[in-house]
Amino acid sequence: MLKNYLIIAVRHLSRHKSFSAINILCLAIGITFSMVIGVYIINQKKVNASIKNVDNQYFIKSIWKVKNMGLPITTVAPLAKTLKEKYPGIVANYYRFNPVTNVVSSGDKHFKESIAICDTTLVSMFGFRLVHGDKEHAFKNNSSAVITEAMAIKLFGTTNAIDKTITITNTTSDKQDYSVSAVLKTIPYCTVNNSIDPDGYNVFVPFEGNKYFKGGNGEDSWNNIYMPGMIELKTGASVDALFKATEQILTTNLPNNLKGLLQAEFVSLKKYYLKDNNSAVQKMITVLSLIAAFILLMAIINFININIGTSSYRVKEIGLRKVFGGAKAQLITQHLTEALVITFFAALLSLFFYEMVRPIFDQILNTRLDRFWEFDMVKIGLLFSLVIGIGFISGIYPAFILSSSNLIRSVKGKIAATTGGVFLRKGLLVVQFSLAIFIFIAAVNVSKQVSYFFQKDLGYNKEQLLVLTAFPKQWDSAGVQKMEMIKNGLKELAVVQSASLSYEVPDRTPPTTIDLLPVGATKPFVIPFITVDEEYASTFEIQKKEGTFFNNYSRPAVNYEIVLNETAAKMLGTSVGGTIRMPSGFSSTVSGIVKDFNYSSFQQSIGPLAFIHVNSITQYRFLTLKLHTTDISSSLSQIKERWKTLSPASPFEYTFMDQRFQSLYSSELQLKKATNIATILNLLIVLMGIFGVVAFTLARRNKEIAVRKVLGAEVKNILFLFIKDYAWLIFIANLIAWPVAYFVINNWLQNYSYRIEQNIFSYLTVCLLVFFIAFLVIVAQCFKTAIAKPIKSLRTE
Repeated sequence: MLKNYLIIAVRHLSRHKSFSAINILCLAIGITFSMVIGVYIINQKKVNASIKNVDNQYFIKSIWKVKNMGLPITTVAPLAKTLKEKYPGIVANYYRFNPVTNVVSSGDKHFKESIAICDTTLVSMFGFRLVHGDKEHAFKNNSSAVITEAMAIKLFGTTNAIDKTITITNTTSDKQDYSVSAVLKTIPYCTVNNSIDPDGYNVFVPFEGNKYFKGGNGEDSWNNIYMPGMIELKTGASVDALFKATEQILTTNLPNNLKGLLQAEFVSLKKYYLKDNNSAVQKMITVLSLIAAFILLMAIINFININIGTSSYRVKEIGLRKVFGGAKAQLITQHLTEALVITFFAALLSLFFYEMVRPIFDQILNTRLDRFWEFDMVKIGLLFSLVIGIGFISGIYPAFILSSSNLIRSVKGKIAATTGGVFLRKGLLVVQFSLAIFIFIAAVNVSKQVSYFFQKDLGYNKEQLLVLTAFPKQWDSAGVQKMEMIKNGLKELAVVQSASLSYEVPDRTPPTTIDLLPVGATKPFVIPFITVDEEYASTFEIQKKEGTFFNNYSRPAVNYEIVLNETAAKMLGTSVGGTIRMPSGFSSTVSGIVKDFNYSSFQQSIGPLAFIHVNSITQYRFLTLKLHTTDISSSLSQIKERWKTLSPASPFEYTFMDQRFQSLYSSELQLKKATNIATILNLLIVLMGIFGVVAFTLARRNKEIAVRKVLGAEVKNILFLFIKDYAWLIFIANLIAWPVAYFVINNWLQNYSYRIEQNIFSYLTVCLLVFFIAFLVIVAQCFKTAIAKPIKSLRTE
């Protein structure tokens, strides 16, 4: 029996090729997009899944009662270790690391690398696999280093780097040698290795004996609030018990300036990636899932509409099968089989589509989607379930409608037997139009908001700014003088207009803060600050409001000067020439005030900011060059050659400021591209749905049209007859979609301190475009029937 059903299904598909092609194409689009999003979601949820005992591990975050007091992703340095030592019945293990970036060398090979100065529990706690070395003693001693296999190949040309020597450049004038004691198999993207630096760390060295900073790493200092930490609970221990233990430790050990200001938060390492950064990944997953569901739903609606709409071709067949004893259950099974066959063909086509679009979505989503032949059993099982589910859902309604048709009318081939679902079919079209309009409006507003990011006046000029990583990192007065010499050497090039040495560039809220007291105040203000040189404002074209930007830098008095932005000056109630004290008693003079500028994402409003000269706090990370040439390639070559002369042992690492700015909005750019693609796919499916329903309507009203023509109706009257029906559907869809779109988009825009205002023109534009595109399809399909000779229709009954 099943064989007969399959034969009938294939015959039906081949007999009505156009309708079959529409059904298969729409379902293939829906399945393809679902596969892309499904694979993306599975891969995102697998982040951290490979970590040993991940269910018992937690990332320690901080909740500060004073704004800008510290970072939410770091905690007090000794906390994790103290929890393990004081409460061994609760805490099984801990891991802390100090993330730094500097030059790692082997012989004459020098590379800029992210380095984790860390606890030696790295391998034992997280269960990372080793290519070479002893997993029980990954760090043999204080002079041991653990590196990744990629780092080993880069430095030594082989993964077997055991006992080979690497040299790390410190922030002092010294370098420190380490012997490689273990080589890690490439670490998958995870919170342990990518929470602070998205590119991850390739070199791991122990806290003990490390000389990277002159004053040590501060891993035992309760004043150090900038260290990421993780702990592993013992089996059966509760987070509540851990929280109480932490409160006790903080109460006992925090210095007076921090007491009562910090509360620890423990975030499950298993879910950390999804919940981090205000649940950015989880929100993206939710949005993409909804888009995939909408596209799939619209494809299924098309299948139902087209199958019922073209049922006039099947009613006589169904009537004859009933006459010859065909049971209703058999008819239902037959139509479900046909739906499954169509879905199966769509699934095969979707595999081809998936491979075509996979590289595109790799770029859009900044990930690597598995090739379909790399799918594991979980992905294969989910895909199979999706195909079966779509086939069943798509076929269930047409199967019951067609199998329930009146016997006598079916034998006569009366199309009226299937007109009971007209209201449902038009209702489904309204649903399709509503979804399409909603996504279209969302895409327009997302695009406008993203464009706003790149068009708004930032308060500085990000164009033509080349940001070099400032090597060597020698954080003392001699190191600053050396970098000044390199800076001046680069400024001698004709392509370089100006240059500035600084610790930060405007791509985040500075993590370091300073306590400032205006004259007469007793409570300090916590204000983020960055170390810069006197050319920072001119290089970034930051506008001065009053005073100077360290114009007295050549004199020792610079150590007592500070520059503020407008918000900080207003908060402190000071002006140029005013005196600002610190709780320690040290005083600074305000030498200048700059206009406010956006130094982080538009999700945050402009806050207070202070500038301290790099000669006062000898720390720097970037050397920014302002170029005045359009020949970027030639300029880079000249700058690289001069860099090799000025700093031969340092790698030439650079980015452009506009690229760094763009990376701030990577998730928004991903959302923009995804909604644009979804809009196109949704409109394509809607138009195919219109085609199917109009085909049914033309078949049912063919004789009526002929009679109207005989009685004098013109082509335009007949076209208007059909356009009017669908105009109402689109109008109703807009009434449904507009308020929903406004509410959803308005909530999304609330995430940004600086945002566009929704206006009626976006909604009207979408409405008119949908009307226009839909009417083109309707007119194109109806025109042939409208101009046909009525005699043919009147002869056919």
